[in-house]
Amino acid sequence: MAPKMEATVRKTAQPDLEVGLVCADRDGNRIRIDRVSVVGGAGTVAYHFLNDELRVQEGIQERSIERFLAEGWYMAAPGKSL
Repeated sequence: MAPKMEATVRKTAQPDLEVGLVCADRDGNRIRIDRVSVVGGAGTVAYHFLNDELRVQEGIQERSIERFLAEGWYMAAPGKSL
């Protein structure tokens, strides 16, 4: 029986969104989620871009959850890094 292979990096989905999650785009830009707010069926995500030392690089950004997910952010599997 072949061992189960877990993906190291995968596209972020709505159930993954939580404060402190670090995500990256295809260009290697990394963000940290600071706030997730869901009211009814709609919601927003607030986040900061991070520099190479994972320190806040610029001001807070806020997007609807739908728009945020459409931008194509990726996350690492538990215990893995981006």
